[in-house]
Amino acid sequence: MNMSRHGFPTIVREMSIERALRWAFSDEFAQIDFDELGATAHGNRRGMDGIAVMIERGAIGCQVDGGGRSEPAWDAQVIASAVANLPQALGGRGMAVKVAEFARAAARPDWIEDDAMRCVPRDWRMTKHGPFAKSEVAGVGSYLLRGQKVVYESRVCPVRYTPTPQQVASARKAYRQWFHALLFLAVDLRRLNILARIRITQALPPRTPWVKR
Repeated sequence: MNMSRHGFPTIVREMSIERALRWAFSDEFAQIDFDELGATAHGNRRGMDGIAVMIERGAIGCQVDGGGRSEPAWDAQVIASAVANLPQALGGRGMAVKVAEFARAAARPDWIEDDAMRCVPRDWRMTKHGPFAKSEVAGVGSYLLRGQKVVYESRVCPVRYTPTPQQVASARKAYRQWFHALLFLAVDLRRLNILARIRITQALPPRTPWVKR
């Protein structure tokens, strides 16, 4: 339990980095601000990173004037700032957006759990009885019936195989990149030690959930 600046005890909640991200972006509606690096002054503060800006704003009691909804909690804004400042080696802004999107949806990247390749129709058509595989004409034939020539179409159902090894590899690479971004955020937020009411635990999502134990 920490003490607030007014001398009252502050309850500290322990959260995994994944839970903290979901709290910040889904519960508190925190937003990523890629412009915060240069937003606090007129060109002479561009060397400050986003979290340093957040600390200064909190130190001087700065609040953004808004409309009918209160600002996200301080810790949520710090977490969002950390996400916005993910290094380029971990995906930079593109990964920051993905981390926030997954947090808002309380989801993880799809690593294709069912990776058994299946043969499925390439296209479907909807009927009143439900979906049916779409077929196409492969050729035309004919035969005689009671002296009359009957022409008919030979139809086939094009198929595809899914998921392909390339699709599985790509999905699992994307999952690993997301995981390493969360690992970095967890370590960085613990190192900075500037969250007021949240302590980031060591808990992480599975590193390689597709590896069967």
